[in-house]
Amino acid sequence: MAAGRQDCSVCMGTFRDPKLLSCHHSFCYNCLEDYVKIHLRDGRFDCPICKTSIELPLSGVSSLPNNFYIDRPTDASDTFCCDICGPDSVACSRCLDCLENLCKTCCNVHEKSRASRDHKILDLRTLDSETRGKIRRRVFCDQHREDEIRFFCRDCKVLICIVCRMDKHQNHATENVADAAAELRKTLQTKLNECSDKLKRIDALKKKGDEIDRRINDAEQEELKAVDDQRSWMNRILDQEVTNAKARIKTVYHDHRQQNAVFTRVIQDEFNICWDAKDQAQVLTDQGTDIDIINKVPDVKQLIFSALSKTDQTPNTCLEKKLFSPGEIKPDVIISMFGMMHQSTKLSPEERIQKEKEERERKEREEREAKEYEEREKKVRETRQIHEY
Repeated sequence: MAAGRQDCSVCMGTFRDPKLLSCHHSFCYNCLEDYVKIHLRDGRFDCPICKTSIELPLSGVSSLPNNFYIDRPTDASDTFCCDICGPDSVACSRCLDCLENLCKTCCNVHEKSRASRDHKILDLRTLDSETRGKIRRRVFCDQHREDEIRFFCRDCKVLICIVCRMDKHQNHATENVADAAAELRKTLQTKLNECSDKLKRIDALKKKGDEIDRRINDAEQEELKAVDDQRSWMNRILDQEVTNAKARIKTVYHDHRQQNAVFTRVIQDEFNICWDAKDQAQVLTDQGTDIDIINKVPDVKQLIFSALSKTDQTPNTCLEKKLFSPGEIKPDVIISMFGMMHQSTKLSPEERIQKEKEERERKEREEREAKEYEEREKKVRETRQIHEY
């Protein structure tokens, strides 16, 4: 429950003797007592707000802790009333041992009394608004509702009023709330300092974790890029080899096509000559007179002889021999050429630097080998072109 909230969620009014539950929600004492009477089951009840199961102390709602962080209702004025004389008298001092606000007259009596002459007196007129607000938060005894909590019983570890001190806690070790709180405040401050130191260490570890996370992301991206680069490098080599092979195949088959075109033209010419000789001989045989045959046979015979004397051309081709034979590719060989996956290990900064250096050298070596390969292929193509010419 926030310190600034002043309304009870049950009655919707200003808090009256607020009690604090273990779930950190607070309710008026009377509201909570009425609520518990209705909803208590087997010594437990649910918080009216968050429904957390709360165990009720054996002595009832009165034993639940008070919420010291909720202001009790105060007057609109910025003055304190004397706890001895009543609301008509303005207090100017406060006894830190009795935890009472005193007017000027009561303060003089208090300082002269044998029982209270050694008490610590605080001038209320010199206090800032925050300290004045703390003084206004008066807490009253659960057993004696009209008496303010003023002492702490070390034997029972409970806060008590003056009546409790004189009654049930008469022979117990007690001290005023201010002294007990001062001692606990020192202990709490020590723990706060320890928490601050712990938080600094945790924050340093968190920053280190963030840095490691950044390095992990960078390393992951670097590894993924290395895989993509290796694939691109192998693809470039393969693509270049495919381009070279296709160019060689197209060149050779273009030559075959040209040779076959020449062969086709020669054969067509021989066919035309032979056809013409045959046609003339056939016409002379079928339609020529005896005189025509005697006169023209020598010329026709010469024409036929010329056609028949030509040797039959044979196609000049090497189609029976293939230019490209697919190689036997084994997956494990390709994987080995592509790269190897290593077991993840934790690297020291020095090992990390060495690994990055080796990676750079590997990339430079691959680029150099790729360049040398392209130069060799270029020379091979030039040599082939010279031989073809």
